Amino acid sequence: MLNTPSAGAATQDVRPGDHDSSGGPAAYWDVHGGPAVPRPTIGMGGFKHLLVPCLAAACLSDRPWRIDNAPRIEDRRLLSTMLRHLGATVVDDGSRVTVDASGLDGAHVPDRWSAGIHGGVYLLPVLLAARGEVNSGLHGGCSIGGGTGGARPLSHVASVLEKFGAVCEVSAHGLRATAPVGGLRGALIDLADYAETEPLTGTPTGPHYSGATKTALLAAVTARGTTVLRHPYPKPDALELARLLGEAGARIEVSAEQITVEGLGGPLGGADVTLPSDLMEVVTFIAWAVHLRREVDLLLDRPELVRAGLAPELECLSAMGVPLDWEGPRLRVRPAERLRSAQVLAASHHLYSDAGPLFALMLLGADGPSRLTDGVWENRFGYVEGLRGMGAQLRRAGNELHMSPGPLRPAPGPLVATDLRAAATLLLAALGTGAPHRLHGVTHLARGYEDLPAKLAALGARIDIPDVRGEAA
Repeated sequence: MLNTPSAGAATQDVRPGDHDSSGGPAAYWDVHGGPAVPRPTIGMGGFKHLLVPCLAAACLSDRPWRIDNAPRIEDRRLLSTMLRHLGATVVDDGSRVTVDASGLDGAHVPDRWSAGIHGGVYLLPVLLAARGEVNSGLHGGCSIGGGTGGARPLSHVASVLEKFGAVCEVSAHGLRATAPVGGLRGALIDLADYAETEPLTGTPTGPHYSGATKTALLAAVTARGTTVLRHPYPKPDALELARLLGEAGARIEVSAEQITVEGLGGPLGGADVTLPSDLMEVVTFIAWAVHLRREVDLLLDRPELVRAGLAPELECLSAMGVPLDWEGPRLRVRPAERLRSAQVLAASHHLYSDAGPLFALMLLGADGPSRLTDGVWENRFGYVEGLRGMGAQLRRAGNELHMSPGPLRPAPGPLVATDLRAAATLLLAALGTGAPHRLHGVTHLARGYEDLPAKLAALGARIDIPDVRGEAA
C-alpha cells in the first residue's frame, strides 16, 4: 500500500466561471423564454465525468495534481470537502483545483457528503490502495441506479476490488474493504463480466460497466504486479483517465480490446490536467438550438477530444440533418431545414445514456416517428411525464421510448424533474413553448452544469430564482 445574471447580458459572450453555478439552494426556478439573440457565443464548462475520477486519482500521488478547466459544480465542491476531510490539501482557484494528497490520513467517507453525488465512488479504490482500508456510506446522484432507494450500487465496485485481493463487505449502509498484507496485487479482469450484452449490436453495456472499468484502473496503477483489463468501457472518461494516469507515471498500454497496467507498487507522480469541455453540456446546447430552431456558437476546450468522444452522437445528428460546423475551438449549430426521424440507441458503445433524453426532445420536431432505446439505465425516463403534460406523444415500452412528432404546448402546472438530464430536458422544453413555467428538481442541475442560468440568459431566456433567505425570513 502507499504510505503516503440577468437578460441584460444576453449579447455578451459567457465563459465558465462568470456566475454562480447552482443558482443557490432553491428547489425550483421560474423559467421564461425570450426573443432570439443573433448568433450567441457560449463557453462550455469542463468534463464532469473526467473531473471526478481525476480528483480521486490525486489520492494515489505524493505530489500535487493540478486540474484546469474544472467546472464549478456540486461534484467538485463535495469531493473537495471529502478530500479535505481525509487529510488532503485542496486549493480552489477559479477554474483550477489543485489537490496535494501527501498528507492523506483518513479512510472514512461519510455519507452526509457521498450521498449527494456519485463521484465519491471513485474514492473507494484509491483509499483502499493508499490507506489499506476504506469505510464508506452510500453514494448518490441521480436516483436512476439499482441500489437502495435509487442510490448508486456498490456490489460491482466491491467485486472489482476483491479481484485485487481485497476483503469487502457491502451492506445497506455502504461498503467496508481492507487490502491484503503488502497492498493490492495485479489481476486479470474481463470487464464484460460487469456488463450486459446489448441485443441489437452484441456489445457490452449496462449501468456497472463504466464504474467497474474506472475502479479497476484506479486500483491497478499502484498495485503490485500486472493487471490486464479486457473489454474496457470505451468512452473517453475511462480511456482519457488511463492516459492521464500514464502521464503521472503509471505504465499503461491501451487498446480498444484491452488495457494493460504494470503496477507501480508505490505512489503516482504529479499531474497537470486540462479537462476537455463537458460532452453532455455540448449535447444540451445542441438540443437547445435544434428544439428552438436557433443558431449558437459553442466555444470548446480540447475540441478534438470532444469531437471524438461524441462520435456516435454526431453521427446521429448528421443523420437527422442537423448542420454542425467545426472551426477550431468553435462549434456552430444551425437549425435543420428538415429534421429527420431516427432510431436512437443509447448504450456503452453508442450514444451516452445521458444524451438520450435530449435526443428525445429534439426528435419531437422530426418529420416522422422515432424510437429511443436506453441500454444502460432502466430509469432514465424521468422526463416523460413532464413532456406528456406539454402535449408530447410518447409511449414507453420497457427500455424503449416511441415518439410521434408534434409541437409542445404550455404545461397546465409545474414541471417536476427527477434527475439531472430530465431537469435539463424539461427546462429546454419549457423554453421552447414561449410560456413561463415553474420547474422543480433544479437542484439536480447544480451537479452537471456550470453557470447555467447565465448561459441561458445569454440565449435570451430569463431564469427567476427565488430568494430562499428572503422566504425563510
